[in-house]
Amino acid sequence: MIKKIFIILLIYTSVFFGASASSKHSLSILEAGSTRSRGMMGTSFLIGNDSSAVFTSAASLMGVLRDSVNLNYTITSNPKDEYIFNASYAHIGSSYALGIGFASEINKINSYDASGIKKNDIYSGLYLINLGAAYAISESSFIGANVKSVINNSEKDNNFGVFFDLSYMQSIFTPSLKLGIGIKNFGFYDNVFSKVDTDISASLGYVKSDGSFSVTAQYTISVPSVTHNVSVGIEAMIIDFNKLGLFKEKKAWYDDLPETILDAPSAIQKRLAQKLPSGVLARLGVGNKGVSLGLSLYVDLFRLDYAIVFDNFSKDNISHDVGISFMF
Repeated sequence: MIKKIFIILLIYTSVFFGASASSKHSLSILEAGSTRSRGMMGTSFLIGNDSSAVFTSAASLMGVLRDSVNLNYTITSNPKDEYIFNASYAHIGSSYALGIGFASEINKINSYDASGIKKNDIYSGLYLINLGAAYAISESSFIGANVKSVINNSEKDNNFGVFFDLSYMQSIFTPSLKLGIGIKNFGFYDNVFSKVDTDISASLGYVKSDGSFSVTAQYTISVPSVTHNVSVGIEAMIIDFNKLGLFKEKKAWYDDLPETILDAPSAIQKRLAQKLPSGVLARLGVGNKGVSLGLSLYVDLFRLDYAIVFDNFSKDNISHDVGISFMF
């Protein structure tokens, strides 16, 4: 199964390598993420719990408890002329995970003729297709890889590019303490993509097994621009529906079997038996590029997220994110 996964990724790569590469944009779409991650200032490298992890760190897809779908929309300071959206899906197996994500960033440009009379609006867009796969080397270490194709559409021009990510996660000392390293957006260094940085990240985090609390720190160096990004994110359950007894606890499939015929459950069976967090969570993220706040409502298999981000600590550069997730 794992061989088939990576063969598919290899074929996908070879198809898009043949495309002509050119871009007039910064390709910020390569930084697509989830509302949850935005609420923690992008520090979700180690704590992916839905399909949107495919945008951040494919390795953390192994932390997703069920197959899931995630939808996100960003409301920027210019909502009438800028539309940012992404969607993702992840399938989780016993020792592997697969994810696919689509992201779009569309900008409306007002055009005028030589007399100053307004013409039809011009729409330019960036579109990202992201395929990711993760593999569990052991119960405490995961590896992941992404292939990302980018389409830049500006008027009549359609340009293509391909980028790659690699990520690795390891639990250290205890399952709750995690370490991760990753490299993102490498593959092109010609004149067209000379302004696109390759990001090298290291992350350290503590994550409670019941999902009620996590704190993560992340450091990223971007080359060749040699810029640095340091951020810390905290997530905490402020109202726990499970502890309040609002939802009946589901039995694991093997609870009613006699012990004499009970074999040890597999990794996927353990995953399906694990209780999902339900409640209200609050988030805070701070780093050298800004500060963010987030709030989520978890109800068993459903989640509703909100985040507000102050980029560069500026009140004039505020964006709002909303997202929903389903697991099944």
